[in-house]
Amino acid sequence: MSIDSNPVSRLPLIDVETMEGPAGDTLRSLPMRMNIIAMAAHASTCVIPQLMLGNAVMNTQSLPGLRRELLILLAARLDGAQYVWSQHRVIAEKLGATSAMLEAIEELDLASAAFDEAEQALLGFGKQVIESGNVADEVFERALRHFTAQEVIEAIIAIGYYMTMNRITLATRTPLEPGAAAMKMRERV
Repeated sequence: MSIDSNPVSRLPLIDVETMEGPAGDTLRSLPMRMNIIAMAAHASTCVIPQLMLGNAVMNTQSLPGLRRELLILLAARLDGAQYVWSQHRVIAEKLGATSAMLEAIEELDLASAAFDEAEQALLGFGKQVIESGNVADEVFERALRHFTAQEVIEAIIAIGYYMTMNRITLATRTPLEPGAAAMKMRERV
């Protein structure tokens, strides 16, 4: 599969500046314009609840931010989702992700020494959640040795949210914003 950082969109982006109704009012109040939101706005009755969940994932979970971002990047890598990879690689780096961590996720080397034991457990858990949702008992138990029940469920919710966003961008070929750094990831295997 070839990863195209500037795909031709299959649907037009919604112009939130002219969008009517409560969804338009809310989207115009956001601090930045993102193509993924302009694409999701086609589902005007769902976009605000979706953004509320995204806000909770990004701002109110007890799961530490860097670990959340590692899971988001893993989901983007496994899905081949360049849009989310480009956006969240920057966030992960700001939260302390090292180049070795990013490279290990790109290579799907989730047991890499770049990760501590808890991160290895979380990424192994996340991979099984992403791939099928069926998590082996030993993988689940390993995650529970490092994370609370709340953090485990938050990890699943974060993964699910970003798998949805990955699929929106992949299915519609949502383009990166003009001027956004297209941070290439390895091709999906």
